[in-house]
Amino acid sequence: MALFEYLQQTQRLLREQNQVFNNPDDLIAYINNARRELALRTQCIRVLTPSSGFITGYSVTNAGSGYDVVTPPTVTVTAPDFPSGRLPNANGLQATAFATVAADGTISAIDPLVGGEGYFEPVVTIADPASGTTATAEAVVAGVNMLNQGQEVYPFSGIDLSFNPGCESVYGVRGISIIYSGYRYSLECLAFSRYQVFRAYPYQYQYTPAICSQFGQGSEGNFYFYPLPSQALQAEWDCQCLPSPLTDDQSVEAIPMPWRDAVPYMAAHLAYMELQNFNAAKFMLDLYEKRALFYSQTARFGRSTNPYGRP
Repeated sequence: MALFEYLQQTQRLLREQNQVFNNPDDLIAYINNARRELALRTQCIRVLTPSSGFITGYSVTNAGSGYDVVTPPTVTVTAPDFPSGRLPNANGLQATAFATVAADGTISAIDPLVGGEGYFEPVVTIADPASGTTATAEAVVAGVNMLNQGQEVYPFSGIDLSFNPGCESVYGVRGISIIYSGYRYSLECLAFSRYQVFRAYPYQYQYTPAICSQFGQGSEGNFYFYPLPSQALQAEWDCQCLPSPLTDDQSVEAIPMPWRDAVPYMAAHLAYMELQNFNAAKFMLDLYEKRALFYSQTARFGRSTNPYGRP
């Protein structure tokens, strides 16, 4: 739903199509307030961060020598090493790149043609020159959330949401899984007071993390991991997110249907509060709460844990 549609629906509820009593800029602010409140109330924006990403650029680590300016060398990138299994490229997408040769025969830059998808640790190979030394380069991969060697604390604000347009920030984490040695496993999340019991060696002991804990709440929260990672590890965060403000009709709406239909009622409630029409404000709030609850109940149906009756 675009911002203009939200405005139209809110103005209809207010009988304010002529914009006599409410400034449209105020209504936009109320709509965005309502969207944040709805995301918190219903927890309808849930994000699982990807364990692989795409190549945004290349860093030349050795410029080499003896390359032909007219015929640049072929740049080869390995096949996707960690496909996400998600559409539209469930098996990943091959990345391609081209090299720029300087006047002195060295490689001055490598630029992406296709960024690809499903990459974690790609290998870049530059063809040998006719005579001279071979250049080398490394790919820069974006979108992958990592646990870094020796780092225990990870703020929510550092979680990469670039694969999820319309999501502004993380306000809560349900759990986290780590990929280690070709195996994905979920960490045990403890209350921070219990997590403290296990931190016997503050920084000396490093291994693959086995437990985690949240400290702090909301978008300023942090996650702790122990033991401290002994190497860089791919991490999948199961997050609850807040939506980015809608500023125009090109803004991406992260709130899914059917919850979007409840937004105008909360926005109308806030608009009536501004006009100090408290009876109408309460009426709109009641309608909003009924709809938010109804949508949550209808969208979240029960499931049988095992249809065959076996444990």
